[in-house]
Amino acid sequence: MSEQNDDVTAGLGAEGSPTTPVAPPSAPDLRESTAAWPAPAPSTPGGRAPIRWGGVVWGLLLTLFSGATLYVLASAERAADVALWLRSLTPGSAWALAAAALGLIIVVSALLGGIRASQRRRVRPHV
Repeated sequence: MSEQNDDVTAGLGAEGSPTTPVAPPSAPDLRESTAAWPAPAPSTPGGRAPIRWGGVVWGLLLTLFSGATLYVLASAERAADVALWLRSLTPGSAWALAAAALGLIIVVSALLGGIRASQRRRVRPHV
């Protein structure tokens, strides 16, 4: 018990205050590790940042989808018509509709990937 007491009070003076100043722990240098942050977008030769077409296109598609959803839900008649149409789908037509939606997502992703690759080649022609 006295050993533990000695360890606790070893650096304390007569009144229980530290005899030597204790330095606060040093903060880590945040400039060394940038793994959590994405690399900045390369700028074009004119100094402007390239347009992120992926964000533009997906934003437009999301806007169109949300606009169509709001249009359908704004009227009880339109919502009932869509519900009737969904109930009338056969399993085959539902699968075909899902495959068409998935195909649209794949085509848009491929087009945007091609646009991004061409932007990278234009910014860094030596790569």
